[in-house]
Amino acid sequence: MPGALPPPALEQLVAAGDRLAHSFLEKSEVMDRPEYNHLDLRPGLLREEALFDLVTNGATVSLAVQLLSPNIHLHSTALIYKRPERASAAPFRRGWHRDIRIPRDLGHHCLPRVGIKVCYCLTDFHESNCGMTLMARGSHLSDRPLLVPQGRVDPIDAEVCDLRLNAGDAVLFENRIFHTAAPNRSNRVSKVLMYGYAYRWMKPEIYLDRPDRDYLTKADPITRQLLGGYRDIDTQPWALERWARRHHVLPASVPWTVEI
Repeated sequence: MPGALPPPALEQLVAAGDRLAHSFLEKSEVMDRPEYNHLDLRPGLLREEALFDLVTNGATVSLAVQLLSPNIHLHSTALIYKRPERASAAPFRRGWHRDIRIPRDLGHHCLPRVGIKVCYCLTDFHESNCGMTLMARGSHLSDRPLLVPQGRVDPIDAEVCDLRLNAGDAVLFENRIFHTAAPNRSNRVSKVLMYGYAYRWMKPEIYLDRPDRDYLTKADPITRQLLGGYRDIDTQPWALERWARRHHVLPASVPWTVEI
């Protein structure tokens, strides 16, 4: 989604992200250990006002509703910064994976789509190997693990995509897409924010900040739903259902029985 973040919002998000990543940005480089030059921060993000407001970003959340259903909430958040590394450094560990870990229990065959992650670019990604998450094209339809030869880091049975994006763009990808961290061999720190949305019957990530009850009672209905304001998952997701109905994107109801 080009320009998902207008320039003023982008500026505020970068400033907030830099505050949260201050200690990481100030520490010395650890030579020959690229994993120490990679920040994946999850707790505390929603304490920053700009990052809190991003939870209900209409441009992207509206798509998550249409791709999943109105019955969603915020499942995870992450601030990911990568400092530059030397071109001569050993290949960065990949860690190809699918999100939400349900293949551990259900396997890869007939894996359901249960979550959408929104990746907001806080910096430009105009070159290869400049820190953007790598994706395996078409892997959401695969019913098996990726094939990675011994001694290599990337699969041989899927095209690896290193996206070209501008600061302010957003990429949406689902839980079934194989993806991985990538090296940053540019001359600047790469910066992204990840916000994951999933069905309300899925437990949020343990690091996700949960607003207190007093705040939720004062929040607007959509914010309240996305931040877990409905204690009972059988409660109808009224807020986003109303939005979907108003915009004619409410999915048809699924009956328990059909008369024949």
